[in-house]
Amino acid sequence: MLIYVCRGILGPFAILDLFVKIICAFTSHFKPLIGLNKHYLSVLSETEMIFLSLLDRSWTCSCGKHSMPKVEIIVDSGVLQRISDLVNKLDLGGSCAIVDDVNTRKVAGLEIMNLLRSNDCGVSEVVVNNPDEANVSKVVAATQDKDFLIGVGGTSVLDVTKLAAYRKGSRYILFSTGMANDGMSSKTCSIIVGGKKETIPVNLADAVIVDMTIISRAPSWMIAAGCGDLAADVTAIKDWQLGRDDKKEPYCDSLADWEMSALDSVMNNLEQIRSRTENGTKSLVWALIKKGLGMSIWGSSRPASGSEHLWSHWLDHYAEEHRTKLGQHGEQVGIGTLLMANYHQLHNPNWWNAEEHPNYQAESIMSFLREVGAYTNPTEIGVSRELSIQAFLGAWQYRKTRYTILHKRHPDASDAEKTMNELRM
Repeated sequence: MLIYVCRGILGPFAILDLFVKIICAFTSHFKPLIGLNKHYLSVLSETEMIFLSLLDRSWTCSCGKHSMPKVEIIVDSGVLQRISDLVNKLDLGGSCAIVDDVNTRKVAGLEIMNLLRSNDCGVSEVVVNNPDEANVSKVVAATQDKDFLIGVGGTSVLDVTKLAAYRKGSRYILFSTGMANDGMSSKTCSIIVGGKKETIPVNLADAVIVDMTIISRAPSWMIAAGCGDLAADVTAIKDWQLGRDDKKEPYCDSLADWEMSALDSVMNNLEQIRSRTENGTKSLVWALIKKGLGMSIWGSSRPASGSEHLWSHWLDHYAEEHRTKLGQHGEQVGIGTLLMANYHQLHNPNWWNAEEHPNYQAESIMSFLREVGAYTNPTEIGVSRELSIQAFLGAWQYRKTRYTILHKRHPDASDAEKTMNELRM
């Protein structure tokens, strides 16, 4: 993986100082899973872009079955202007389709099209409006003659791009205009199929691009939603461990640590994230990317998605059937994490030890979410108490093969009531 760090010409002392700062910053984010490679700088004279290789391609996890995926990740200000250089570097071909929506085409899609056309790349555009089968089919049909795709947008646009690229067997780039969840670097997508949101495996993108100039202007709800999606690790990992212990599911300690370190990095930068400093926003973006990479390394969403996501998916299904909107994905997942963390605390003897992991307790997660401006009560996203309980009771049936605390102990109405009462919902 090549990580875009900075641009410009640096003197030898500046480069040495940069090495020290980068090593300190990234080892704190990726420890203990990433072995530092022999560092090298590759200066591209035309663009004066400097790349630093930080991920050891020979890395394997503790169980010896997983390795680092091949993907280029670029996070910095102004990288949109260098999209043509990246396309040429990756040798993607001479024609592409931009997949965006009515909003993200204005934010970045139109500018990317103009830049590519000015560099003799044949470009078309497909505007989508929903992460469903109809929009995926629309993209596939409209891009048969294109070499590659570039998804420009948030979760929905990127998920449609992923599945369309997978189905047509083409390479693709994801240009994320948001930071509301961890999907940008994962090998799965969430698509509505027959009125039900399905998690579908896809190929990993050739590159993931986040332009901090654009991200810095993103609405505050995206930060809150991104933190909500990250919080899910506290329950997802414990659900995964239940699958290991009760169902003999495969499990990897290294990837579990990887996922939790993504959440830790955000909790450790809480004040900067809340204040929306550049470093704070970058730490959130990197944590979301890291969480998505964990899923890519494992090959499914298992390390990062458990009972909290099932509660969210149940609500999505309900909203689709009733043609309504019940909050953003990360907002739902954050609240679902609170519910499931409390349910774990009540019924899972293997829950996080409160003395060793005080930040992983339900009350601590609630405080964390409130600090970043996230919702912590279902009614704040339009979900009534009655509907919350229905989702609580029915979530385990939504995906019966994803073993969680809800499958181990099917809740009844009194369980749901007790959990919500303890959380003052």
